[in-house]
This record gives sequence, structure tokens and C-alpha cells, in this order.
Amino acid sequence: MGCFPRSLKLRLCLKRKTTTPGLQLSGSPKAWEQPPDCKELFGDVYDKQVQLSTVLESAAQCSRCWALGEILNYVTDLRSASTVLLESIWHDNTLEIGVIRPGDTFETAPGYKIYEIGDRYKGERPLLDPILPMSISAPSGQLPNIVLPSRKNGFHNACNEYDAEYLLPRRLLDISDVEHIRLVNTQHQELHPRTGYVALSYCWGKQGNLCTNTANLKQHAAGIPMLSLPSTIRDAVIAYIHLCQRYLWVDALCIIQDDPRDKMAQIPQMADIYSGALLVLSAAGSSGSLEGCPLGPPEMQPSPPKIIRETIVVEQMEHERCRSLPGHWAHETFDQDPTDALNVVEERGWTFQERFLAKRSLYIGKGEMSWTCATEVQCECKNPSPHIKTEAGDRVFTRRYGINHMSVNKLFSEAELSKTYSYLWSAIVATYSGRLFTQFGDRVAALEGIAVALQRRWPNIYKRDEYFFGCWLSLLPDLLLWHASGEPVSEQIYPDLFPSWAWPSCGRPVSSISWVWYGVDPKLWVELLDFEVKEPPPAAVSGQGGGTVTLRGPLIPVKREVVTYEENEEEVVYVPIDTQLSFMARGASLDHGDGDPDTERVSHLARVGSYPFKLQEKNKQLSCAMLFLAPITGRQENIFRRVGMVLLSRTKQAFLGAEFPRLLTPHVTDYKPT
Repeated sequence: MGCFPRSLKLRLCLKRKTTTPGLQLSGSPKAWEQPPDCKELFGDVYDKQVQLSTVLESAAQCSRCWALGEILNYVTDLRSASTVLLESIWHDNTLEIGVIRPGDTFETAPGYKIYEIGDRYKGERPLLDPILPMSISAPSGQLPNIVLPSRKNGFHNACNEYDAEYLLPRRLLDISDVEHIRLVNTQHQELHPRTGYVALSYCWGKQGNLCTNTANLKQHAAGIPMLSLPSTIRDAVIAYIHLCQRYLWVDALCIIQDDPRDKMAQIPQMADIYSGALLVLSAAGSSGSLEGCPLGPPEMQPSPPKIIRETIVVEQMEHERCRSLPGHWAHETFDQDPTDALNVVEERGWTFQERFLAKRSLYIGKGEMSWTCATEVQCECKNPSPHIKTEAGDRVFTRRYGINHMSVNKLFSEAELSKTYSYLWSAIVATYSGRLFTQFGDRVAALEGIAVALQRRWPNIYKRDEYFFGCWLSLLPDLLLWHASGEPVSEQIYPDLFPSWAWPSCGRPVSSISWVWYGVDPKLWVELLDFEVKEPPPAAVSGQGGGTVTLRGPLIPVKREVVTYEENEEEVVYVPIDTQLSFMARGASLDHGDGDPDTERVSHLARVGSYPFKLQEKNKQLSCAMLFLAPITGRQENIFRRVGMVLLSRTKQAFLGAEFPRLLTPHVTDYKPT
């Protein structure tokens, strides 16, 4: 099954004109009389500026300058002597060019894309300009056709590459009645397992959302008046009715919110719910359930493109401006911002897996609608760019919008497949961990669906019985090397809900040390020996609890010292008691900031990884990662709580590869972070 059509653009059809005011041509333009700026202007990239009047003066001798003047006449005043053309680029049979008009600055000047809708030629084509594919035999007063290849959508095979049979949600909303919607139990209704349904991704907000609970469950099954729905849910229902859909899944209404057993049963089903949905609509520009999904005022929306002579499209490049609007999802570019800072949906923790797991997503923002699927990333204000592919033929998505954009091909060598999969997970965690939560304890639960999806995709790597606290035990040595930075993700942080060695215990965004995967000759100094999990309390949310890992590796005793620098600046450093390891003395990057009382109780450094390491060569260590550990009061020896991590920079002295094992072997022991 193919995807829904991409969001439609309103195209303004212009009546055919016989003359172009402001541009007088004498006779037919010649094909190859190239003015000084013409060749550059229509080259691959042109980053200089040229007066529009200069181009128009050349129009009688050059077909390209003439055609450009004809086209720009529809979007700017050709009579202005101060208008400047700048930064043109020609790619994918499309000309992109900036126009600085009187009153514009470099930052505010509009850019335009010029291309043809489709190939209108039948039979033999006329002679074309090889730089700008344009007829060079056009008579005066007529705009030549710009011949471009037709844009083909393809069959979106990638969208159904992993079309598994997903479990139908326990409950769905029947929206076939426009006056009342009903909550139906899919098991009691005996719906076919492949019944199609759609889903909603949105921010609840602090108040006003309508939820299903044990008290109103029967009432919701009998019918919910449309007018009683919060605006965001109601707008989604209306949108899906127009898309001829009958069944809708909305978390607040399809999960019994005051029933812990129902919530615990459905949280692991998120992979089925969002992956199985035909389409996920995201209320991307709304910060709460009461705001609805309206498009903003006209000035916030993309200008409709102009169509000239029925085939030539002149489209204002408002893409960069619209990128800052809530709900905007851009076609991937290498300078793309990692997140849309104004998009509230992209800030919240629970919405991450809803977008990541969806086969197809339609985003309704304040400025425009946009679309993502495994094959395309489209938005209203930008035309498709060339699809970039690897040597293996895989589509390159510089942002991983979803699980179907993730590829393991050629990330690492065959001998380092475990690195491939630990890298993929660390990349997910790094993107997800900065998202905000009303309830800090949901931090692992809101990632459960992605963990299930990866386990299904690569069952021999991501094993279900090895997943605890947002980490995979088989990949744990790589995943221990996380460090925290940034602002808290919740108003109230409760680190003890998770083990200290696991990233969810930190209430801030985390990222991993890149040289674990990309460094030259990296070495991990720890191995996982054992794992013990503590039974969580009955009221605990999925993913919460205690767990102790038994590691073997260098565990180095340290003493705490306060170093005073110039201007009486002080820094706390931890100095190895073994004087041969004094070069490892450093201050800690704290997991929970300066307010953690355990920073004064740090007793050991655990060396986890370093690079480069070559046993038979002499080299300077470029970097080394160590955990700061504090003993657990009243517990047996060598049980610790993680307090922070530090990266040692390049050592001043060079070591033979064999020297490091000699220095560290006396400190290798078993220890238990908990």
C-alpha cells in the first residue's frame, strides 16, 4: 500500500500574457552570446552579486538572461535599477536565486526556485541550452518552455518493508458518527486483526484534557459528544473523518488512566500501536489539548507558488523562515537544526516514540503542514531536493525521523557489529534524553515502544530479556560512557527511581563518548560479569526499579583535594593514591550538578575506556573515560553509586602499550555500581 498523498500546495494559475511590461526585446534572443555574468549565474554555485539591470541589458543577446527576466517580472519590479541578484545555484534541474529589492537586506531578501511542473514535450524536443535546459528557438514575446524531467513519486516500497502484523490496540475510538464518538473494545467487537486505524500525537498540556477512567468507562463506551472533546482531539477527529477513517487511537481516551494494571499492560504495546497505525497525525504547533490544530494567520503560512504559462513554477523559498515555526518538518539538509526549538511536540518525552515508530506522520503546525514517511520528508514551503544515497543504495536521512530511516549498512566493519548496534541505541538516547516530562518516573516507560521495535527488527542483538532501565546488557560496556549536560528535564528529579549507572537516573540530557565508536584503536577496560535486578514496588511505572551490575576492571582509589588557582578560584580534583597514576588526577563532570552531597564521598575512579591503545607501539593517550564512584553507606565492600564521569585529555608523556596494563593490573578488581 502506498502512502497518503503529500500535502497539497495551493498553486496560483496565471492567465497567459502576450507581452511583458518593463522588458522590451528586439527580435529573437540568440542562444550562445554569453554576457560576463551569465555563465556564472547559471553555474553550479554562484555566491556573488549582479545587478538585475545588467542581466536585462543582455536579454536581447542571451536566451537565458531573457528567460530569467521574463520569469522574474512576475515576482519583482524590473524597472528598479537597484535590484540585485545573488547566490544562485543550479541543481536537480531547478534554479534557486536570491533577489535583493529596494528596502531588503541580505537577511530579509527573498529567494526563488524556478522549475517546470512536468515534461510537456511530445515527440522530438527542440534544441536545448545545455547549461539551462531551455529552448533556444523561442520567438520574441513568448516564454520558452524549460524542459525538466517529470518528478515521480515511486511506490514507497520502503514504507512497507517491515509490514509486520501488529497487535490491534485494546481499545479504539469509533469516529464514524460525526455527533458522537464511541470507545470500543476491539476484543469484544471482534474486529479483524488487520483493521485499519489512525492515531494522534499531541501534548496534553497542564489541564483540560479529557481522559477515560474507571468512573466514566461505560459512559465513553456509550458515546462521547463531539463538542465535549478538547479542541486538539476534536480537530484530529474532523481531519480523520475527511480522510475517510473510522477508527482512531488517542492515549488519554483509549487507556484507563487511573488503572495501573491497564497502563502497565499497554505501555509495552506502543510499538504495535504506533507502528500499526496507517497514519499518525501530530498536533505539532499545539502546546496543550485545548489549543486545537489550527493553521496560523496567512502571514505565517507559505506563499503559494506562481505558475507561468501553465508549466513554469516560481516558488518563493520561505523554507528557512518557516523552519522556525512550530510544526515545521524540513526536507533533510546537512545544515538542518537537530530539533525545531519552537515545536512543543518535539520537546516532550512521550511524543518521541510516537513519531519514531510511525510509518507515516502528518504534522499540522502553525505555519504549514508537513509529512514524513520511510520514503519522503516533505513540507509545503519547499520542493523535493535530490535524494542522497549511499554506495549501497540506501537513502541518506541526515536526521533519523523514524525507525525506517535507520540503517546498519557500512556503519562499522563486520567484525564490529556490536559497535553498530550500541551506536544506534546511544544515538536514540542522546536525542530522546533531553525531552521534558511532567512525571520524571516516566523516563524509561516512554521509550518502551522503541525498545520493543528494535528487539523485533534485530532480535539477535536487542534481546528482550537483556533490556533493563533503558540499557541493553549485552552492549553495556559501550553504554556506560554517558555524560550529562544541560537543564533538568522535569521539575522534580528522583534519581533513586533508577540505578545510578543507567542514564535515566540523571535528570538532564545525556550524550555518549563518540570515540568509543569512531576513535582510532579504542579499548574498553571493563567487562560485565553479573547483573541483579531488584523487584520494583507495586506502584512503580514500567522501567523503574533497582539493579546492580558486577563489573571487572581497573578501580583506582583516590583522595579529594581542593586546588586554588589565580584570583582565588577553587576546583575539587580527585588524585589517585597510586603516585604512578598521578596523571589521572581530574575534577568530575557531575551527573546531578553541584548539589549532589556524594561528591564529597567519592573514593574511587573506574577506568572504563581509552584510545588509542596499541599493545606493541609507543603513543600518547588521547583520551580516557573514567567513572567517579562513591561507596554506599552500610553496604558491603565495593558497592558504589555513580556520581559523575570525566574525560582525561591527552597525556604529556608517551606510553608503550604494555605499560598501561602493567600500571593498571594491580587495580583490576570486581566492583558493583548500583
